[in-house]
Amino acid sequence: MRYFCPKCWSDFGEDLALCPQCGQDIGAFWKAKDYVEKLIAALDHPEQETPIRTAWILGKLRDERAVEPLINLIGRTQDVYIASAAVEALGLLGAPRAREFLRGVAAKHPAAMVRELARTAVSGSPEPSVERMR
Repeated sequence: MRYFCPKCWSDFGEDLALCPQCGQDIGAFWKAKDYVEKLIAALDHPEQETPIRTAWILGKLRDERAVEPLINLIGRTQDVYIASAAVEALGLLGAPRAREFLRGVAAKHPAAMVRELARTAVSGSPEPSVERMR
């Protein structure tokens, strides 16, 4: 099993109290966060499946605190599956800021799949699925 620091995302082979790379008190970090904050932190996880799964959960929870972190994720990732999951989550959130951002993604994102998912999210069509796109 691999463990990851929630601050610097260094990985290590045992469950440690402090990150050997950056010194983060891992237990204190997680205790200071509620469930949605922990999910938002996990959007930066280095393993592809984690931010995809996390974006999906955030969309289902419909907590508007996730809007800006999901927007930031789309802006920094080059992975179309991660961007697609974040787009779908923003569509589920339905917040005005999310819809405004998705209109821009639908018009200019470099990946056709992401643009199409953004169009679907903005139009209010049935929920798309990243799983279907794989």
